[in-house]
Amino acid sequence: MFTLNKILIVGAILLLTTALNVANAKESTPSAAEGSLKLVMQGLLVNTQQLTEAMLTNDFASIEAIAKTIADHPKPSMETRMKLMKAMGANMAKFKANDSVVHDAAVNMIKNAQQKNLQLIGDDYKTMIGGCLSCHGEFKAKVADILK
Repeated sequence: MFTLNKILIVGAILLLTTALNVANAKESTPSAAEGSLKLVMQGLLVNTQQLTEAMLTNDFASIEAIAKTIADHPKPSMETRMKLMKAMGANMAKFKANDSVVHDAAVNMIKNAQQKNLQLIGDDYKTMIGGCLSCHGEFKAKVADILK
């Protein structure tokens, strides 16, 4: 039979093992700050999914926080940005314009979340997603080729 002490010891071992596995996973996974545009985009996808959930549950505090995270998203490394600028030339202005659409919509969401105006947040969300789709439609394949 297990005594309370044995149960506590086994529980502590499981907890420690889980914590070590999580720490090791974090150490082996590069962050967006290390320069990967793909990781930046994956982070924005997660943020957008979280934002959708917060909107559907009228969680204005979360909407505000997530919109701030989107507005202030990490940038790819300078090396990556320079590579894109060189390869895209004049198209870089359109590429940056799409990022500005997303940024500005997220900033507006912050303000509208503070006012608890779900209708305007929804309008901002549509604008933001429109910027994402526009950029992906025009540039995703080109950027993928450039960053191969």
